[in-house]
Amino acid sequence: MDRPLIELPRLFDVRLNAIEKIGENLDKLKLEGPVALLSGKKTYQIAGKKVQQVLEDHHREVHTFTVCDDSIETANEAIEFFKEINAFFAVGVGGGKVIDVAKYASHEFNIPFVSVPTAASHDGIASARASLKGVDIKGSFPAKAPIMVVGDIETLAKAPKRFTISGCADIISNKTAIMDWELSQRITGEHMSSYASTLSEISAISMIEAREEIAKDPIKGAYHVFKGLITSSMAMCIQGSSRPASGAEHLISHSLDQILKKPALHGEQVGLMSIFTMFLHGGNWKEIRETLEIIGAPTTAQQIGASAEELIQAISIAQSIRPDRYTILSTGVTEKAIVNALVKTGIIDKEEL
Repeated sequence: MDRPLIELPRLFDVRLNAIEKIGENLDKLKLEGPVALLSGKKTYQIAGKKVQQVLEDHHREVHTFTVCDDSIETANEAIEFFKEINAFFAVGVGGGKVIDVAKYASHEFNIPFVSVPTAASHDGIASARASLKGVDIKGSFPAKAPIMVVGDIETLAKAPKRFTISGCADIISNKTAIMDWELSQRITGEHMSSYASTLSEISAISMIEAREEIAKDPIKGAYHVFKGLITSSMAMCIQGSSRPASGAEHLISHSLDQILKKPALHGEQVGLMSIFTMFLHGGNWKEIRETLEIIGAPTTAQQIGASAEELIQAISIAQSIRPDRYTILSTGVTEKAIVNALVKTGIIDKEEL
């Protein structure tokens, strides 16, 4: 059987003021030539400007590109920008939108990519997948795993606490993603990588064990969550897909993105929905709910701005978003069963129906 090619980052720098060491680390990786620095308007001021200064101090030719959204159109504009400046490598400084555009564009242009997240809010910081908006909906696309990941803990700790909490909730949802994967292996015979699944589950367990510290200490919290996000990303790199960290809870989140006028953060939605899917699996949903409560993440539909009707609708159509990915929802969960699970777990109240 052909074994998949596994691309992993070659260097991680996770510490206080890691941005100041980018130039030295690029020397270690022998990355030279024109640099395409991608950032958002806000994130450029937060960290992008500093990254540019450090790169220029290390005699790098830096060209900046502002990422306004996470659309395929913007990603294609970035590719054209790479061509114009003859970019040798790209550096993405920002949140999920910037990182996804940078990793996808660098993959298509076939140049190395450096990931410099400004918030520990999702596990795409080091994965080889990009979540981008197409004409109508958001989809997952093949991308390039970063050659280097810079986790500047000081920068990450200064981000709104909600982002770190979201990242933590995203990792916790790995527990139910793995259960969906195991279910698919039993029912459909889908191949399951023990290495990838173990890494993914370990990252989730580490969040539960560190939940008190994550809730109380911004610096230690950012450090714990960022390490967990890296581990989760590595699991996806090893598998070559998002399977180790994406199950029914993620499909429901994608569905909510389409239904809600103002969706919550990705991690908030998948964390909440992992309570629901864990209940369907017959697992320890109370542990997930308790952990989310301790770190300050949403545990009710109301807290993510969704009505009971909207959430029920999102769950009902979620599997149709990606029918090829077998999950607990593929077993044919009725509306009555959905309502029962949501009420019993406290995600919605009977009076809301």
